[in-house]
Amino acid sequence: MKKALIALAVITAATSIASAEHLAGDVLDYYHAEREAVQNGAIVIDLSGQGMEAIAQQLASLPRGEAEEAVLQIAKNAVENNRKVAPEYVEIMERQAQIKGVPVYQLFASIAQADWDINKNFIQAEDTAALTSAVESIRGCTTLAFAETGIVGLNNDMGIGFLHEGDTSVIKTDDTIFLATDGGHFQGMGRHTAAVLNFMGDPSGPAATVDTSNVITTDAAFAAITSSASVEEAFNKLKDFTTHVALNFTVADDSGDHGSIEMTTNGTRIVRGDGGIAHANHNAEMRAEFLSHTPLREANATFADTFAREDAGNAFISYAKERDVNAMQYILSQRPINMAKYDSDFVTVESVVFDTKNGCAYVAGDNPRFSDYTQVCFD
Repeated sequence: MKKALIALAVITAATSIASAEHLAGDVLDYYHAEREAVQNGAIVIDLSGQGMEAIAQQLASLPRGEAEEAVLQIAKNAVENNRKVAPEYVEIMERQAQIKGVPVYQLFASIAQADWDINKNFIQAEDTAALTSAVESIRGCTTLAFAETGIVGLNNDMGIGFLHEGDTSVIKTDDTIFLATDGGHFQGMGRHTAAVLNFMGDPSGPAATVDTSNVITTDAAFAAITSSASVEEAFNKLKDFTTHVALNFTVADDSGDHGSIEMTTNGTRIVRGDGGIAHANHNAEMRAEFLSHTPLREANATFADTFAREDAGNAFISYAKERDVNAMQYILSQRPINMAKYDSDFVTVESVVFDTKNGCAYVAGDNPRFSDYTQVCFD
């Protein structure tokens, strides 16, 4: 018995040494992936008590890309709509625009461009191979919300190269805790309501055009939600608007309400589940249409497990004895929801959990199989 224990210890040590040699980008074991974290936890930027100017200065320091003409025009149309749903946030963005010496719509357009690019890949895909390639460019893939406990979670799934494009930082202000992407408000929580995003895109609804009058940008939708006192208030702010491409915001609040706010040019609606809801890169109509001609296993292989991830999340919600932060972190680390590199570059690159009742965020700057979560709470 003693020899067996010694042998087990040696094997365990050898396995640990071997796993330490794996790097992000290596092909890993499907179920038991192990490697070193590229970023363990997250960097916290605490701007509490410093006001709008500090937030604008911080956002202005972040890198962003150029936007194409169509997106610039859509962003111009969005400015006043953004102001209707998130007036205080637009003031911050206008101050940021002053700092950078550009029109504010250019900042909104820079934020909108990334999802626009991804959507173009779907529109232009003419066969299964092209569709599979388009899928691997998706951002923000699997979201979940628990009813009653007011908790939402996200696995952000992207190309493996994203891990090396900069550290994951979380900004804390007096009333918000959020991840800033392309200089704007992304995944985040307010004092009462939290939101996480997953892309749906063209398969779930056509994109806006330069003539779409009721368009808002992604960051304004986030700001509208996190500044709301409840999920219902957030939905009422957004229900008459659309985002530039089809997007879903999974939400929860500190009263225990939850849902997925699906925003497309076909209309904005909220979908709730029994005990909670999981959402991936499609809506119900897209799922039904795709599975009407493609077997489920093949569909998942083509569409990066979008249906499997959603099914796994909803199955967990249906049987989970506890729906707390630990439970959310657990399901975000499980196959097929969590993806370490195995057969594609489409992987989880960061993970976020927001607990609205306790006012705390948990942010991992890498796949949560490899990274710890950094806890950030309101004072």
